[in-house]
Amino acid sequence: MDDVITQAQTTRAASGAQRAMFGDVQGKVKQLSDKFPIVRGLIGSIRRKKSRDTLILSAVIAACTLFLIIYWLSK
Repeated sequence: MDDVITQAQTTRAASGAQRAMFGDVQGKVKQLSDKFPIVRGLIGSIRRKKSRDTLILSAVIAACTLFLIIYWLSK
């Protein structure tokens, strides 16, 4: 039991360190985007593309699921 608790505490500490590192990176990217408007535009483009890709992937998964259900019901 003590080993599991120790492992969980180690994992929690590692997650906290990663969170702090990503926070620092996010702050640096924000500073860069504030200094250079081109970087801000690039980051916006990346976010829009990511959102569009997520919507396309969701639509494909929904269509495949629908076709699978139709196929299953037709048998």
